[in-house]
Amino acid sequence: MLLEKESAGPLVSMCIPVYNHQKFVERSIRSVINQSYANIELIIIDDGSSDLSRSFIQDLLPLCEQRFVRFTYIAQENQGLSTTLNTALEWSQGKYFSALASDDCILPEKTEFLIQYLESQPDCVAAFGSIYLIDDESRRTSTRIGSGRYSFRDVIMLKAQVPAAAGMLRLDTLRSVGGFNTNTRVEDWDMWLKLTSATNGYLQALPELVAEYRQHAENTLKQLDLMYEHQMKILQDYCECPEYTSAITALECTRFRNIASVRKKEALGNFLKLSCTLGAYKEIRFYQGVIHLFLKW
Repeated sequence: MLLEKESAGPLVSMCIPVYNHQKFVERSIRSVINQSYANIELIIIDDGSSDLSRSFIQDLLPLCEQRFVRFTYIAQENQGLSTTLNTALEWSQGKYFSALASDDCILPEKTEFLIQYLESQPDCVAAFGSIYLIDDESRRTSTRIGSGRYSFRDVIMLKAQVPAAAGMLRLDTLRSVGGFNTNTRVEDWDMWLKLTSATNGYLQALPELVAEYRQHAENTLKQLDLMYEHQMKILQDYCECPEYTSAITALECTRFRNIASVRKKEALGNFLKLSCTLGAYKEIRFYQGVIHLFLKW
């Protein structure tokens, strides 16, 4: 049974950017339709899919028109995720904003739960629940439970565990920092840095499970290499910050840990370099890398 559109509480803008997820996109959209919170506007943007994603979206258009306070569907040539999210920001009219990848899902209470938290915590610029990890067949394989309040220092030091699929952000704050960075592939981390550096606010991670994040077989070391490169580039924007040197070390330790068990020669070079860096000895990821490098084959 569909929810009534009239609802107390602030309007929430939700965006589903879609790209070649014909197997998953229907489930993703239905998870938004099934939210217990009624006052939602939905923006679905197909970013140049070459598979049958658009067909699955079109089948759900009448249901979306009926369910949501405002609804739009945009089909465009491929422009990339950040540009697509910025298009959604231009269309949005809500107090809060949430994006959902078209292969992920949210649980029915997610919106209502996070709205209640944000309404009671005006200094929190973004709130995040915890997630189930799911496989390509949508089977739950494990959980990632988070809990904590994260400042700019926590974010730049890679200590903030905040899954984007489980998040809710203040729309006016998002706009005030210029929206999403179109020059990076780690737009979420870049956004958390901008939000916490430009305001006195914080990110809040909560232990309640509110979303399902899909892990794909193609999540490989190549992607980790790409993430490292883009994170290093983003850090250059914060080179005047007192945390800059420590943040570089934290990122290098993360890379060392990620490659230590599979690219031994490269990891050994990283180990020798980090061994001469005092800050590395404060990083648990350094010790995790040492274990992978010398004890796992």
